[in-house]
Amino acid sequence: MKNKFCSICVFILLLMPHFVFAQFNIAKVIQPNFMLGGSVSQFRITLADFENVYDGRWGPGYGGFAGVRVFSAHYIVLKYGTFQRDGKNGTHESSGLDLKNAHWDEKWYNIGLRVHPPIANKVQSYYGFGLSFFDVNEVEGLSVFNSSSNNDGLGSGFYMELGLEYFPATRVAAFFEVQVASGGVRGKTGFEAMSVGGFRFALGISIYPF
Repeated sequence: MKNKFCSICVFILLLMPHFVFAQFNIAKVIQPNFMLGGSVSQFRITLADFENVYDGRWGPGYGGFAGVRVFSAHYIVLKYGTFQRDGKNGTHESSGLDLKNAHWDEKWYNIGLRVHPPIANKVQSYYGFGLSFFDVNEVEGLSVFNSSSNNDGLGSGFYMELGLEYFPATRVAAFFEVQVASGGVRGKTGFEAMSVGGFRFALGISIYPF
């Protein structure tokens, strides 16, 4: 009797995903050729010495993306994002200037591959990875880096992303995305404490026009 009851429970559990997702199926399955969207986010920078100058590692930002299908469910995606923070109370240990005048302005540009399955359910996921390029600007004399660092050029690194989408309509989705990135600027490595990448948690809207 006990074994029979267990068998019935296992059978019900195996059927549950079918009953749940059957309610969220989209009538016509499509694999779009183009995607674009925008998002707002909270970002936490990895750079270890960041709070020596700036008021916390967390801050808001915004971003956008566009992608084109190259084959099957694979898309080449271009992404853009920002992160800004102001200085904290105190004086800079090297220049003696007021840290309240400090400002961190970071932009990053990603190019990578996104794997996005056909739009078949109202709730589904995607993932991707690729290269990141970082552009960081600071106020002269109020830098988190030492004065001998090279200020020219873009830093580079990599990113990974994982997203969850909800489709209220066939070609429009609201999404939540987590992105992890690592990269270095001004001659620094992009790993661990010297990385100007970090963790990005974003909410946004995606559109699949055709």
